[in-house]
Amino acid sequence: MDTPVTAAPTPPSERIFALDTIRGFAVLGILLMNILGFGLPWPGYATPTALVGGNEGLNLWAWLAEMFYFEGTMRGLFTLLFGAGVILYTSRLERAGLGLDMAHYYFRRNIWLLVFGLFNAWVLLWSGDILYDYGLAALFLFVFSRLPVRALLLWAALFMSIQPMVGVKDYFAFIDAQKQAPALIAMEKADKPMSVTEKDTLELYRDELFNTQPDPEKVAKRIEQMRGSYTTAAARVHRSVWNAETQYFVRQGLWECMGMMLLGMALFRSGALTLGWSSRAYWTMLIAGYGVGLSVNAWEIQYILGSNFEPAAAMVPWTLTYDLGRIPTTLGHVALAMLIVRSGMFRSVLERFAATGRMALTNYLAQSVICLILFTGLGFGLYGQLQRYQLYYVVFAIWAVQLAWSPWWLARFHFGPMEWLWRSLTRWQLQPMRKGVGAGVPAEA
Repeated sequence: MDTPVTAAPTPPSERIFALDTIRGFAVLGILLMNILGFGLPWPGYATPTALVGGNEGLNLWAWLAEMFYFEGTMRGLFTLLFGAGVILYTSRLERAGLGLDMAHYYFRRNIWLLVFGLFNAWVLLWSGDILYDYGLAALFLFVFSRLPVRALLLWAALFMSIQPMVGVKDYFAFIDAQKQAPALIAMEKADKPMSVTEKDTLELYRDELFNTQPDPEKVAKRIEQMRGSYTTAAARVHRSVWNAETQYFVRQGLWECMGMMLLGMALFRSGALTLGWSSRAYWTMLIAGYGVGLSVNAWEIQYILGSNFEPAAAMVPWTLTYDLGRIPTTLGHVALAMLIVRSGMFRSVLERFAATGRMALTNYLAQSVICLILFTGLGFGLYGQLQRYQLYYVVFAIWAVQLAWSPWWLARFHFGPMEWLWRSLTRWQLQPMRKGVGAGVPAEA
């Protein structure tokens, strides 16, 4: 049985300003892509379809910006930082002399994070939740926490190679389904019996076709469900959540999380996330990361537009080349953020981002609450009503609120509300909340 420990907040002198700042960038940036899932039917996330405002003008430009600079990279950045947090948390518990109890706190902490993820997905109705993935993946990370940088990088490369292999398999499965589709559709129309394999092949073809050539009736039904009431929206979202937390997580989600978290652990241990590198090293990472990643992203965009969103071409960025563009671009983001922090410019603005990063869990869940109210029948029912570019007005408004309220809150309290709850549940004892209260084991960043 563990002895409850009251953890005092980390003193300002020990906080890692650069890490907090880049975490603030990540938690705000992730909303740039999440807003599409909150506000648009699924086909609208992947492509600027003719639904919900058309695929020209500002809607097309919004899609171009997403695919070129943001898709997968904000999530990648957030995941890197979670990995860094694993080492930061375990090292602080070690310094506190907790010994064997360190593992108890670590596993309880991540099991509670998993519970928060379940709440976010099943109650707040965010089918793109990442807290469940992080909490579950982190249970496997503990054994890696003491490895040196080189070993962490090798393990990261191993895990990150799995998702591309799954992507290649999925791509060629669709190519095969596309070839067989005309004959299978003819069999279906002629009411000829089909085998289970043939039915699955035809279903795969139609599912992928829906992403670029959606059936207006199906899309209208989804919009109606999301706007109808909380109950109808939950019935719609829960189907997606179940798939995301079971089949998708096992096939891809776990490996993506493990790979990026281990890379984040390596970057943190090497000093890359705490201004421990030289400016020259950061410039090298920025140029190399953006040089490779943005080149791949630009080629993907050109390839898709050149095909006029032909289904097989539209699949390429999500299967064959996804990580080739996403991971280098994410590393470019890291380098850019570190150079901005090191420059000392915009300090007052960066302090707001750092405060937002210190309350990353609170702000991430708050985004789900706000969007639940805005987009579903529980509140304003705006799902499917705003055009792609108009969703970013919502993003900018949420950013303004979170950049304003985070420093205001932390001027009065040690932690964000959800961070306080998380720490209290982890230690199974209420932690000090107001400034000037409590002492004991230093808490994680």
